Amino acid sequence: MSLALGAVSGVLLLGGCGLTGSGQGAVSLSVSGGFAGVRHGVEVTSGGDVFLVDGAGDRTRADELTRTEEEKLDGLLDAVDAVDPPSRAVDDRSRDLFEYRLQFDGRTVVTDGSQGLGAVDDLIAHLKEIRSSRL
Repeated sequence: MSLALGAVSGVLLLGGCGLTGSGQGAVSLSVSGGFAGVRHGVEVTSGGDVFLVDGAGDRTRADELTRTEEEKLDGLLDAVDAVDPPSRAVDDRSRDLFEYRLQFDGRTVVTDGSQGLGAVDDLIAHLKEIRSSRL
């Protein structure tokens, strides 16, 4: 996946002081790439509001997090903080993979899923579930 594709995907920055009931800040996931040139994302604000982001970067407010989703998100964010993941884990030789840009707590992690990142992969999967349940 090229750096240019990462730049094209855009950066979804969020502010916030903590997800409801936790010390966590807002989190966002931007997905781009693949054979079809997919671009979309999901943002969760510090208050638990969910926004879907389309390929043009337009945000649409969706249902708030459920309590179960929020608790799982809080736990996954704690797990990611504990492992201190690399900021970039992308196999530049691979083609047609999705690139996942995860932003949280003032940090960005970019991965194409070619390297197992444990808690990061789990957090990405949960954010993808949050998004897909609101489509």
